[in-house]
Amino acid sequence: MAIFGAGPVGLMSALAARFLGAEQIFMVDHNEYRLQFAQATYGVVPINFDKDEDSAETILSATGGHGVDATIDAVGFEAKGSALETALTAVRLEGSSGKALRQCIAATRRGGVFSVPGVYAGFIHGFLFGDAFEKGLTFRMGQTHAQKYMPQLLEHIANGRMRPEVIISHRMKLADAARGYEIFEKKEEECRKVVLTP
Repeated sequence: MAIFGAGPVGLMSALAARFLGAEQIFMVDHNEYRLQFAQATYGVVPINFDKDEDSAETILSATGGHGVDATIDAVGFEAKGSALETALTAVRLEGSSGKALRQCIAATRRGGVFSVPGVYAGFIHGFLFGDAFEKGLTFRMGQTHAQKYMPQLLEHIANGRMRPEVIISHRMKLADAARGYEIFEKKEEECRKVVLTP
C-alpha cells in the first residue's frame, strides 16, 4: 500500500495498515523528519517528494509496474501543486491542488482501492477521472465515521495492541494553543502532533 502524507492522519493510517497486516507500505511526504519517524516506527519505505517528484513512478517501479493494492491520500488540499494550480487556488478558481490525487491514482493497481481522508473542497483541476475509470478503482472518502469505529479502536488501545500516542511530539497547555498551531504549521521542532491540556 502507499500513503501520501506523513502528518498525523498519515501516521495513523500506517499504524492501522500494520495492525491489519499490510506487508509493505510506501509513504510519501516532503518532510524528512516525518519520513524518518514513520520508517523507524512503522517500517515504511520512505519517499521524499522534494527529491522524487514522481513518487507514483517510483512506487510502480518498486512493484514491477503493477502498483499497490491500496492508496491513501492523507494530504488533501495542502498538497503542493504546479504553478498553475497555485495561481488558480490563489484567485479561488480552484479549491485545492490535485497533485496528490493524481499521484495516488497513478500508483494504484488495476482494481485497487483509493481512500481519501484528506480534506478537499471545491473544484479540483486535472482530476484524472478517466484514468481511475480505466483502472476500475474503488474510491472511499469523506469524514471518518468515528462513532462506528471508536469502541473497537479504544479496546485495542486499552489492551496495548495499538499505541497511537507515539506520534505525539508536543504536549502544551491550552493557553499555548496558538503557539502549538504555529509550530505544527511551520514544521518547527520536528513537530508531528500537538496535544493540548487545560
